[in-house]
Amino acid sequence: MTVVKCKCGEVEVHLSTTKPLFRLMCCCNDCNAILQWAAWKRGESFYPAFQGIDKIYMENSLKVLKGENLLRWVKLTKESVCLRSITTCCYSSLFVENLSILGPKIACIDVDFCDVQGSQACEVTAQIFEKDVPSNRREAICESFNGPRFEAGPEETSMWPSVIPTILNAQSTEVIFPKGFNSLREIIERSVKSYGWINLEDYNNDNKAPIVLSGRN
Repeated sequence: MTVVKCKCGEVEVHLSTTKPLFRLMCCCNDCNAILQWAAWKRGESFYPAFQGIDKIYMENSLKVLKGENLLRWVKLTKESVCLRSITTCCYSSLFVENLSILGPKIACIDVDFCDVQGSQACEVTAQIFEKDVPSNRREAICESFNGPRFEAGPEETSMWPSVIPTILNAQSTEVIFPKGFNSLREIIERSVKSYGWINLEDYNNDNKAPIVLSGRN
């Protein structure tokens, strides 16, 4: 079993497996913008200002042990297909759902922005979305990365000979839900029904607060 907690320990989620499906470093604008916003909410700086985000991808079978009332789901814009869970207690980032790319059977975990225990070691498969890296960060983020590098993401199937089969296999494999375990989608629907979600737009790096378009703090 893999245990995921927020940084202050008020939220605890269990995953039914310990073996990651794969692991990626993501350099997209969406991840960086939302994590900058979360740092701003904590009263901290997000440093370096743009970075590769370490993510592991697990079978989508979860159980919230405590703190489900502290989970909120954030979208960068109203049109975003990517939903990220942020905790209101300490603004940790736990999970990401992206149905358009990953499908409903894969859960993504931001391992550097929460506390992950019990998962098996997994080598980084690739670094993605390097097209979003600013020129002043390309040497530190891109040139120093020792592994497959891609300008875009896994929707560019022709660019992903090693990763696409893994994703397709995970999408076609039946997810086993032990008693009390759910998918991210079920957890999201309960939360959004009670609290709505938060949309962020026009967030930048000049120390201004992001604009909250909807949702509740």
